[in-house]
Amino acid sequence: MVLAVYSAAQQTSFDDDRTLYSKEVTGGLVIHSDGWGVNFTHAKYRTAKNRRLLGIEIVSMKHPKEVKSFNPYYEDSRGYFYGKLNHMVVLRPTYGMKRQISDKIRRSGVEVNWFWAVGASIALVKPVYLQIGTTEVPYESIVVERYDPDVHFTERIYGRASWFRGIEESTFYPGAFGKIGMNFEYAGPSVSIKALECGAALDVYGRTIPLMADVGDVQNKPFFVTLFASIQFGKKTIR
Repeated sequence: MVLAVYSAAQQTSFDDDRTLYSKEVTGGLVIHSDGWGVNFTHAKYRTAKNRRLLGIEIVSMKHPKEVKSFNPYYEDSRGYFYGKLNHMVVLRPTYGMKRQISDKIRRSGVEVNWFWAVGASIALVKPVYLQIGTTEVPYESIVVERYDPDVHFTERIYGRASWFRGIEESTFYPGAFGKIGMNFEYAGPSVSIKALECGAALDVYGRTIPLMADVGDVQNKPFFVTLFASIQFGKKTIR
């Protein structure tokens, strides 16, 4: 009886190993050291262990010196980042490869892969608008104005305005993107995908992106190095 159970377990593992897949489709949430975002990836099997990746990511990008502030005189005020000139959102169309390091030994195991991807990095940079008190505290009225570090000081800032205010004034910065990382796929059913990813990414632009006012030791830069983690969900297609 023991031999029969062992033989059946071997057969199940053997059948899974011989399953031939044609593609994978995944999507997920990305959290990185300067923001967060979402991604979508289509993977085509070139061999049993190698996959070609085509994908797209949309992520926010912040300056590492950003610190949230609040108006101390009004409890219902909205938090803002003092010195922040612009918001930045990045669109990344990508091409890459994913290669299997180790397969699942059993259904409850983990498949380990490493991957790389490169592509364009298109940054949408829009100005920050704030709610500004027209007089000293208590404010007689509050108006919405584009943030100017030479005019708007903390005692006059009530809070942040809508993120979409000033979207028509956005500027696009073209650049390049690359990332490398590890993928740990742990879903039980052979056609389902549940995976965790982690790695490092680099976005490079042709000119400096003005996210913060240049005061003190704050400096803007034309590149962003980030560490990321991602959770992925999807499905595999059998040939």
